[in-house]
Amino acid sequence: MERDKAKKRMYLKWPWNLVVYVLLVVLLRIFAIPVILLLMWWNKKQQPDGPAEGYCLQRTRGRLILLVWAAVALLMAAAGAAYLTLSWTVDKTGWDYMEYIKLAAAGLLAVGGLLVAGYLAYTGLRDAFCPEKSQLARSIRQQLPYPEEAPPVNELFAMVDDDLCRNGQWFGRLAVGHEWILGDEVSYIPRIRGVFWRDETRTRRSGNRVTTTRILQLWILDDRRQCRPTDLRQPKELQAALDCLRQRIPAAVFAKYDSREYNDCIHADEQQWYFMEREFEHRKEQLGQNAPGSRR
Repeated sequence: MERDKAKKRMYLKWPWNLVVYVLLVVLLRIFAIPVILLLMWWNKKQQPDGPAEGYCLQRTRGRLILLVWAAVALLMAAAGAAYLTLSWTVDKTGWDYMEYIKLAAAGLLAVGGLLVAGYLAYTGLRDAFCPEKSQLARSIRQQLPYPEEAPPVNELFAMVDDDLCRNGQWFGRLAVGHEWILGDEVSYIPRIRGVFWRDETRTRRSGNRVTTTRILQLWILDDRRQCRPTDLRQPKELQAALDCLRQRIPAAVFAKYDSREYNDCIHADEQQWYFMEREFEHRKEQLGQNAPGSRR
């Protein structure tokens, strides 16, 4: 039995998994993709109770994917710089205003692409290697009663990980526990005031080609009046997450994105928000009185 358990724990740990993935890309180029996917599947299979480092830390390390988009932005900046370099030495006698517009656009592309690449690379590396400064850690601290007295990042992440390990239900990349929700950011369930869903299909035409994109998002509004979205992949994940949240936060407002209820919550002034808070507490009190076991 002990040997079987030891075999089950054979997987690539951080940061060796990243080192192996980079080496595979260098050696195999595009052919490394199926091998990397296979290794990722194996790692997940060998950790049935969740990642050894915890869900939050895994999510911050996953931000390294931003380096790919940083590389794309850098290529766009290089293309803009190349156009500028070639155009600088060309005779501009016969140029019209469109040529100068193209030149200005190339300059903006070069500078903007460089800035975007730097920002994406910085945030990706910061979140992966300095999790205490990550966006995820900040979102947890800000929802504590006294953010300035927040514990170290390992304890912050442990609060969320423990709740998800014991009570978590997963809907794609969204996890809902009894106290915490882990999506693109972290939400503290007692502070949630509204849940809004977005299911839209956008159609774009380019010549004879028609491209259809479906947007599936869950927007969570808290008592700080901050609304944070999380992208989902399948409609059934969105519906299942809504059903779960209706059970966990029955007093919250549930409505479609960009509906009247959504706009009332998002654009409420101080007085309107005060009355909305009172209505929330009233609904919460009523639901608590009507809950099973509330009467003796």
